[in-house]
Amino acid sequence: MSLPPIHELQAFQKVAQYLNFKKAADSVSITPSTLSHLIKSLENRLHIRLFNRTTRSVSLTDEGLDFFTQINPVLSDLKQAVDKVGSTRNETQGTVRISVNEVAAPIILDRLGADFRQRFPDVKIDLIVENRFIDIVSEGFDAGVRLRDKVPEDMVAIPILNNFRFVTVASQAYINDFGIPETPEELLNHNCIGFQFQSGRRHEWEFQQGTKSITLDVKGTLTTNSPAILCKAAKNSFGIAMIAESLIYKELDSNELVMILDDWALDWPSLYLYFPKNRHMAPALRTVIDELKL
Repeated sequence: MSLPPIHELQAFQKVAQYLNFKKAADSVSITPSTLSHLIKSLENRLHIRLFNRTTRSVSLTDEGLDFFTQINPVLSDLKQAVDKVGSTRNETQGTVRISVNEVAAPIILDRLGADFRQRFPDVKIDLIVENRFIDIVSEGFDAGVRLRDKVPEDMVAIPILNNFRFVTVASQAYINDFGIPETPEELLNHNCIGFQFQSGRRHEWEFQQGTKSITLDVKGTLTTNSPAILCKAAKNSFGIAMIAESLIYKELDSNELVMILDDWALDWPSLYLYFPKNRHMAPALRTVIDELKL
């Protein structure tokens, strides 16, 4: 004998539990006549009568009671297994790998801080800091964060931060020894800490005040390709540095670093989170995107 369809077994289970066709039908959102048809179909398949039915009552036959005793725990276990699989699939969990540069990293950490971790404790973040531009697909990342003009055209790009500032700073000790430049051009007479990109190109310092823009190729005795070293060197009075303001909030608040030429600070374009088009999006990645987007 072939196994009866699961919906017929579930219909029998409900009638056996309620011993009332209307209540059983209501519990599974079908009509009593449809439920009655399913029971008759099951009885025909099994070649037994499962219920004693009168106009006033419904009761299990001896064979029906024996059958119910055997299949009820099986159907209940099956439902629990299905519910568990569905719950696990829909649960927000998993690891999201994001490629960021050193400027973006602290911003992402702030946005995915304690509140996010409390709401989504099973979402793990792999935040990989790379100043070089990488192919996120070939290197196994779910998403990347870069300036808009650095995002490949075949990617979906979502803004996560409006314009942010690059500021000029120095330690109070350096200022005490060498003074504060009053204009960008005066930086050419100071020891400035250089920054070199992974490509080997040196960062030219750009300033803007209203409609006036100035670009300087500053000089100094130290050059680095690490924003963290840039910050540390400035704190240790190696010279004047230009650095993303988001990286040095703590140092500015504690006066370890003092801002110079604040009214000339340049706003840089927005940061974008980007990811491949036409790829299935895991719930964990969707959660991160929703948290970061503007």
